Amino acid sequence: MPSRSIPSAGAVKKPVCSHVAELVNATYLTKSEAAELARCSTRFLERAVASGRLKALRPSGKFWRVRRSDLDAFLESGATIGGPQ
Repeated sequence: MPSRSIPSAGAVKKPVCSHVAELVNATYLTKSEAAELARCSTRFLERAVASGRLKALRPSGKFWRVRRSDLDAFLESGATIGGPQ
């Protein structure tokens, strides 16, 4: 049976603290940045934009941006899809 190698504890791909600090100060966020900041999937945000609960700039195709203020308002409102509007 082959032996398994366990990655060391220092195998972090990118420093989390500095990246999150950049996102907090950003005015416009990409789909993946918004999902990372909201701790959800990009598909969740796509559904929120499609249902009109989250405002996005240029929601055509796969390329769009979200204003940080709109994301904050969406998260403060409860951030559920299919809930009462």
